[in-house]
Amino acid sequence: MEVESASSSLQVEPLKAVHLSWLQATDQTLLLPRLQTLLVRGWLAQAESFIPGLLLNRHPLALVASEDQNLRSLLLSRPHNRQASCWRLELQTLSPPSKHSQGDLNRALFKLALTGGHARSRSWVVRCSASDNVQIGILRELGFQPIRTFRRWRPQPATTTLQPTPWPQGCSWVPINRQSAPLLWALDQASTTSHQRQIVDRHPIDLLDQAGAGSGVLLTSGQLPNDRSSPVAIAGLVRQQRSDDAQVFELLRGPAWDQRLDAGLPALVNQLQERCTQATLVCNSEDSIVAAQINSLGWHSIDDELLLGRSLWRRQAQARRLQATRPLESMLGRLQPQQPPLPTPVLGRR
Repeated sequence: MEVESASSSLQVEPLKAVHLSWLQATDQTLLLPRLQTLLVRGWLAQAESFIPGLLLNRHPLALVASEDQNLRSLLLSRPHNRQASCWRLELQTLSPPSKHSQGDLNRALFKLALTGGHARSRSWVVRCSASDNVQIGILRELGFQPIRTFRRWRPQPATTTLQPTPWPQGCSWVPINRQSAPLLWALDQASTTSHQRQIVDRHPIDLLDQAGAGSGVLLTSGQLPNDRSSPVAIAGLVRQQRSDDAQVFELLRGPAWDQRLDAGLPALVNQLQERCTQATLVCNSEDSIVAAQINSLGWHSIDDELLLGRSLWRRQAQARRLQATRPLESMLGRLQPQQPPLPTPVLGRR
């Protein structure tokens, strides 16, 4: 599917092999390896869409906006869950436009992603800066609604070697795997609203895709020697999936503050800074307790990031409810005649 402007100088379409040849004569040749990979993965994503029984979709779809054979913007559409019902849209500017505004390019790319996406896509999510009013306005125009606001943090350059901070007594840091993912899932659900859960449509197994270096779960078990109670997750770090491979980690915790996090959170943050020096930490912008703790550890706030979502689930549910009410309405219509019945004449005695 291809979109052209009235002047035909703006083209928005899926990434093709011809787009790579345009880069040869420009200063964008450094993008060639990445775009070549995206082109191949886009072919695989299209093949996945034709396999109805495929339960796992991993490959992104790449869309590009160009002016007179000059690539301007790139939009990646990635599965946000394994069943490919929710997709994550990531926008990147490759070069400044010369004949159109950046907002026009972004709007055209988002429209194409929403109309020409995967056959099983039912919802979409986008992250953008909370201060980018132009981008937010375009997304709201296309039906996206704000879901959550996050605060992003980065560490100050370390002047000395960080000393390992011990974990609280009875607690341990474990990687995200099939055993720990269901425990971390409880924290993930506690930190999201029902509206967000409906849009992202995720399950515990989806957390496995956010595992890796720096991520993990802080587990606690019984304090008594003979206590064999099941472990409980009190905090966790999940790596956000991003097209630029940035080291962005989201902090998850329960709705109530656990006193063991007084020691556990500094240990968690210091370990992250030691293992991932370029890490960005993301947490709920309304979590003032965590914000104070992170600030005291030498991290500084960058900005606020907004998560927006658009879903077709509610429209489908409303349509089903309307269909369910039609037989009842038709039955009531039969029970309520349009005009009152005529009175039966009474014959007198002869």
